[in-house]
Amino acid sequence: MKFMVSIEPKLRDLASREVISRAIASIMVALSGLLLYLDKVIVYFGIEGGNTFGFNDLETFVWILTQSLAPLLMIFAYPFRPYLTSFLIPVYCYAVQLVWIFQPEYTFDHMFLQAYAMGSCILFFLLFFFMEKMKQWKKRHESMKNQFKEEKKEILDILKSKTLS
Repeated sequence: MKFMVSIEPKLRDLASREVISRAIASIMVALSGLLLYLDKVIVYFGIEGGNTFGFNDLETFVWILTQSLAPLLMIFAYPFRPYLTSFLIPVYCYAVQLVWIFQPEYTFDHMFLQAYAMGSCILFFLLFFFMEKMKQWKKRHESMKNQFKEEKKEILDILKSKTLS
């Protein structure tokens, strides 16, 4: 009984650390989506840069750079098990970016753009829901398979003992 009492605060501390690490990872994932709009912030505030590393302007350079860094930020955050809902922000932002690449005349408040981005988020959740259900089905199937093997072994043991006696 003393052992359980002394370990309980440690378990609570470990659980709170996990919640904090998941929250920080979730913030990193959300930032990876919001990072894609850094070029718009630069234009809004009129920030000018000298070295654009061969790109036409600072806005294009920042857009290309953030397109490359955002997935890396998500990959870095993934081992810390971010909450699944935090992935909605990058999915939404990448969906909007994808439309803008092919249809740059659409503004952010265009109905098609919003419907496409929200639909992408819904498909993302449906995909993960389906994958989770498949994982559960596989786990249940493996459990039933192992149970069958155990029962088969028990039956063979019973038959062997009856045959020998």
